[in-house]
Amino acid sequence: MTTRAAPGRKAATDGEAPPEPDAGKRGDGVTTSGGPANVFSLFDNEEAVLDRTDVMLTQLAAVADGVKVLAEAYRRGYREQRRLVRLSDRMQADLQKANKRLAEQQRDLQSLNHALSGEIETSARLEAELRRLADTDPLTGALARRRFLEVCARDWPRRDGQSACLLMLDLDRFKLVNDSHGHAAGDAALIAFVTACRSALRSLDAVGRLGGEEFAVLLVETGPEDGAVIAERIRAAVAANPVATEGGPIGITVSIGLAEAGPAESLEAAMRRADAALYAAKHGGRNRVERAPAPEAVR
Repeated sequence: MTTRAAPGRKAATDGEAPPEPDAGKRGDGVTTSGGPANVFSLFDNEEAVLDRTDVMLTQLAAVADGVKVLAEAYRRGYREQRRLVRLSDRMQADLQKANKRLAEQQRDLQSLNHALSGEIETSARLEAELRRLADTDPLTGALARRRFLEVCARDWPRRDGQSACLLMLDLDRFKLVNDSHGHAAGDAALIAFVTACRSALRSLDAVGRLGGEEFAVLLVETGPEDGAVIAERIRAAVAANPVATEGGPIGITVSIGLAEAGPAESLEAAMRRADAALYAAKHGGRNRVERAPAPEAVR
């Protein structure tokens, strides 16, 4: 009977010993016959892992370099941002200080404006008072001579068809009033006289004190007939109202000369005619109104 060899093994011949299993190799994987090939094949996987690790470390180093660059850029940006923030804070502080100074200056300016407004108002009042004193007789309140002549020059008729009358007035025997009753009584008589004049005049008419007891009245837009009526009203009002004095009431009268404005007649010419009429009233007995002849009748 023929014996078959087991698979994977060579049949032993007569006189030979059977081969050992996996002849030529040791249990640790080291080849006992042949050359030194694949001596460390057991660590191939580890070496590949180490190689990949080296590659990864190289890549990580490159990434780290990039991160360092980014970190440095971030650090510079952070520093610049902090510098800008500090600069902004200083600017905000400076702006607040400037606003505070501006508010203080504005308050100071308001105070100065208020003071200046007060000074301007005071100056305006003083100017008005000075003008009033310059334009007004301080005793009687009538217009001063200069101001009265300015009003007459302004309102005197400039063309034909316009009418006006000029009255010249003088208190009768006024020196006797001063001598007999004192200057206080004379002042009271002058004040009472102007009050009587105003009671008979319109607001657009003007009464002025030319000096002493001499007065003048401008009647604008008034013809000779109406002018005579107004002059008589003044005369009657003065005569009907005695002046109260410390020594008792005293009676006063006034003489009036009236001149109507002639065609193209100057104010100075009309004043001369009115003054001549006043003297005629004085010589005619006082306490009366005398009309001047019409300018065309004057030679």
